[in-house]
Order: sequence, then C-alpha cells, then structure tokens
Amino acid sequence: MNMYKFEDIWNRLPSLVRNAMDKCEQDPVYHPEGPAGVHTRLVYEYAQKNYPGDNDLLVSSIFHDLGKPETQRIKELPNGKLKISNYGHEFHTDRYIDMYFHLFADLTTDIEKVKEICKNHMKAHMYIDGRLKKPFKREAFENLKYFDDIIKFSACDSGGR
Repeated sequence: MNMYKFEDIWNRLPSLVRNAMDKCEQDPVYHPEGPAGVHTRLVYEYAQKNYPGDNDLLVSSIFHDLGKPETQRIKELPNGKLKISNYGHEFHTDRYIDMYFHLFADLTTDIEKVKEICKNHMKAHMYIDGRLKKPFKREAFENLKYFDDIIKFSACDSGGR
C-alpha cells in the first residue's frame, strides 16, 4: 500500500488554487483549525490514517472544499465578530475535478465516486446531525449509489478539525 504524503498530492494542484485555499479563512466556530488549506490537510491525514489505501477518499479530501474561496462571504455581526460562510461551495467541485483530476490519474480513483462524495459531503453532515429531517429526503440520500463512501468521508471531514 502506498502512503502518499499530503504535500506530494496537494502540490499537484496549481499554486493559484493552493494559495487561494491557504488564504481562505473559515468560520472559527466550525473550523478552529484555520484556513481551508489547513483543513484540507487535516481531512487528508484523517482519511489516510483511518481508511488506509482508500484513494477515493484521499482525492476527495483534496477536492471537497476547493469552491470555498469563490463562495466566501464575510459579515460583521452586531457584537463585532465576523461570520464567515461558504454556502454552496460543494457545487463548484465538479469544475475543479474536471480541470485537475488528470493530475491524480496514478492514484486509480473513480471520478464518478469522487464527484458524488464531494458534492454530497455537506448533505452528509445534515443527515448525521438530524438536520435532513424529511423522510423522503433521508431515504433519497440513503439510496445514493455511494452513500457509504459519502458517510465515511463525512467522518474524515469532521475529523479534519
């Protein structure tokens, strides 16, 4: 089994993309670890430690938040604190995967699975914590082709904090 170092995988992406992630601050309530680039590294390392050899999860960790820099919204609250949001960032993932997936070809990953994991990782959090309440929505989510992989990745995403 190959153990790919995060830097070796991360550095395959163009520096413009990596720099944007490294500068993309996240709401400290949900991401006390800091910028999106740091979170990506922690998610990658969690996946590697807990699901060794699952390259689909490793590649998903690289792509899952690449839409955050372009969806970032910062709002000052009445108490002077900042609220940082990135609503819809997961819907930008397909574009990044289409542009850069070839850079990870040697990892023999399933592009369809990676796209589904990335697109649904936020819905998985809602499913797990009970915010996805309507029975028909829960059932539809449970019936996704890669449901088990999406749930595993959600653990990685949560563990990367």
